[in-house]
Formats: sequence, structure tokens, C-alpha cells
Amino acid sequence: MSVRPSRGWPRPRSRARLSVSILALGLATGLVGCTGALRDQVARQDVALSDLRTSVDGLRTDLRSLREEVSGLRATLESGLGRAATAREAEEARAREAQEALATRLATAERRVEELADGVTGLELGVGNLAEQFARFEAGSASSAALPRARPSRPRHPGPSISAEELFDRGMESFRAGELGQAVLDFEEFADKHPGHPLAASTQFWIGEAYFRSRDFEQAASKYQKAIDLAPTGERTPDALLRLGLALRSLRREDRAREVWARLVRDFPESEAALRARAVLRQSGRTVGPAEPR
Repeated sequence: MSVRPSRGWPRPRSRARLSVSILALGLATGLVGCTGALRDQVARQDVALSDLRTSVDGLRTDLRSLREEVSGLRATLESGLGRAATAREAEEARAREAQEALATRLATAERRVEELADGVTGLELGVGNLAEQFARFEAGSASSAALPRARPSRPRHPGPSISAEELFDRGMESFRAGELGQAVLDFEEFADKHPGHPLAASTQFWIGEAYFRSRDFEQAASKYQKAIDLAPTGERTPDALLRLGLALRSLRREDRAREVWARLVRDFPESEAALRARAVLRQSGRTVGPAEPR
């Protein structure tokens, strides 16, 4: 006997279909829930990424600002250094110009001094040549007229002794008055009485000057040399060396005269006498270089 299912129970195929539908519904519900969670997570990541991009953009903006500030500072520094270098160069240029101007003025003054020295020396040489010619013209005159034997031009009365300075001043007074014979006598008296006096070298120089003006160049050279020997570094020594050279030249002792002038230039390079000696040496065809150290 067969049993038929009752009408209240579903058939087996209907139950299977129902199970599948229920399973599909559950899967769909689960998928919908997962998809919503993923969407929320993606949305949050998009927000975080947007914030990160905003931060990066801000950092880039700050970096550009810093770079612009550094560039501005560098430009300011270079401009300041450039102005400082320009100011320093301008100052150095002004200093060089001032130095060159002073050097030019000094060279001009030195040339002028040498020209004046040449002129003075030329006058002295001209006077010396005239004196030599006049001396040769008077060579036949009586020897008693020579200066060493000159008699006092005024009487000398014995009297109280006078000081060395007064005796020297008396000799200078006679010399300036053109009383050369009397001047020699006064100076020689000074030399005899006061051989160690500070004015002894000057006394010999002025005796030499008196002989030189009287055209007795031999005696003049002797007295100039004595003045030099008494005071090798004295105040009158440069002038004595110059005049000794002139006296020797008048005696035709050219080599000896040049030696004396070379010594003058070497030992007293800054003196006026040395300038004149250089001029004389140039005129005689000998160039004097820089003075050697004393």
C-alpha cells in the first residue's frame, strides 16, 4: 500500500528551493553589509589622503617661502659685500692718487732744487775761472802783496785780553768788511790762543775762505783740509769739502777734486753742499748714483 503525503507539507523540491532562496538572501545581506563597511573605510582613507595632500601643499608653500627668503638674504649680502668692495676700492684709488700727486710734487721740487744748485755752482765756477784768469794776469806783481804776508789793514794796539768768542767775531767782522788780510791775522790769533775751542774748525774754514777769495788756492785747500781734520762730522765739514774740491779743481787736480766731492755726497747726502757737489760732478761728465749709507 502506498502512502501519499498530506497536502499540508511542502514537497521536497519546494523545500530545496526555499533553502536556496534563504541562503541567497543571507549572502546578499552579508555582501551588502561588507560593501558598506568597505565604502566607509575607503571614504575615511580618502579624507586622510586629502588631509595629507593639504599638509604637503602647505609644506611646499613654506619651502618656497623659505627659498625666497634665503635668496633675498643672499642678494642683500652680496649687494652689501659689493658696496663694501666698491667703497674700499674707491678709498684705495683716492689714496693712490694722493700718493702719486705727492710724489709728483716732490720730484718737481727736487728737480727745482737741483736746477738752483746747478745755477749756483755754475756761478761759482764762473767766478772761480775769472779769479784764476785775474790771478794769472797779476802773476808778475810783487810777492809781498800775497795774502799770507798781508799786514793788518788797521793798527793793532796791545790791550786787555779778549774772549775767544770776541776774537772770532772780530775776525768775522774783518772778513765781511773785505779786509781779508786782517781777517786771517785775527783768525790765526784765535787758532794760536784757543786750539781746542769748538770754533777751531770754523776758524780754519774761514781762513781758507779768505785765501780762496784772494786766489791763493793752495793755501785755501790746506786750510779747508785742516778744518775737515779738526771736525770730520762738524757743521762746517760739508761746506769745507765742497770748497776744498773747488780749490783743488782750480789747481788742476781734477781727480782729487772728484774724490772729495764723492766723499761729500756719500757722507753728507742730505746737505745742500752735497746737492751742489752732484751738480758739479754732472757738469764734469761724471754721474753720481744714489748715496751710499753713512
